[in-house]
Amino acid sequence: MIQDGVHAFKRFDSEKLASIRQLADLCNEHDQIILKLNWDTLQDQKSNSIIGFLYYVGEQLAGFLGLYQFQSSEAEVSGMVHPEYRRQGIFGQLVRAAQEECLRRKTGRFIFICERRSESGREYAKSIGANYSFSEYWMQLGEKKDEDPSNSLPSELKLELRQADPTDIELLTRLNMGGFDVTEADAREFAQSSFRSESDKTYIAELLQEGGEPLPIGKIHVQLDENKAFIFGFCILAAHRKQGYGRWICGI
Repeated sequence: MIQDGVHAFKRFDSEKLASIRQLADLCNEHDQIILKLNWDTLQDQKSNSIIGFLYYVGEQLAGFLGLYQFQSSEAEVSGMVHPEYRRQGIFGQLVRAAQEECLRRKTGRFIFICERRSESGREYAKSIGANYSFSEYWMQLGEKKDEDPSNSLPSELKLELRQADPTDIELLTRLNMGGFDVTEADAREFAQSSFRSESDKTYIAELLQEGGEPLPIGKIHVQLDENKAFIFGFCILAAHRKQGYGRWICGI
């Protein structure tokens, strides 16, 4: 018998992951959205920190909140409540549990991931006075274009993408600092975290110079989740922006 209320977890077994997926499918269908739940993190069986909270009513999983911390200064949360159990304060209890955990960790920033089409998500964010920070977008891969993306570059320039490995930590730290204006500690932590996930691939964009060493100008991360890919951590250093490099890297 599961006690009603909030339960914190450092890892989820296969049964609980299946229950979370079932709830996510139900909420996605009901709200006509795609929740970002960072499945790779939720499936991490080696975590020593709380990664999520479940809310039970009897045997029914009524709510879920994932707590994702990729750097010490901030944490992201994403969650959902079963449509039949909404407007009962369940999500608020999940959020308070996550906030208490972040206070314990001395995390300074709390970021809500809210799908734009989620009316209940937007209403909750508004009710607690949350401020808009930034947007992320899903990209759907269409038919491959015959046009070579390198055509967008000047003929004398050549770019190359190579997959990063742990020996690139220092380089990735510098790229994170230059691309996202974050502290060195956070930039390094994000660089290190990218190698803890099997589905997260990091690529470094290098400008090839005739007779010289390749010049790193940016990076991009790709995370595979079943039949979808999520692009994030994408940046071009300020000195090399507005020259078509970003379009080339994305292949558009």
